[in-house]
Amino acid sequence: MTRLKSGMLVSAALRHASNAMIDCVLVRRGDADAGAIFLHIDRLDGHHQLLGRVLDFDGQYRWQALTNPQWTDADTIAKRLDAELQADPDIFVLAVADANARNPFDGL
Repeated sequence: MTRLKSGMLVSAALRHASNAMIDCVLVRRGDADAGAIFLHIDRLDGHHQLLGRVLDFDGQYRWQALTNPQWTDADTIAKRLDAELQADPDIFVLAVADANARNPFDGL
């Protein structure tokens, strides 16, 4: 199975977000070939969530909440992202500000 490189997937998600009128920006550019991708979603009501792209047992990628399955605060997200950056400086970080908490990767 052919996998898209991280940089291509992020570029496609940013274009999709623009077309779907989702406020999404690239906060940090990671390794274009295989950088891990993190998505910080701000629901615009004080609730935040950090999603990471993970590979499941069937070999399919899916999005998983990394801090808590429930919504949390921005400080918790910032601390987790700092820890992730310490472990791997080649990550992509995208930030979404959307009241409907849409994931721009869902349309790809």
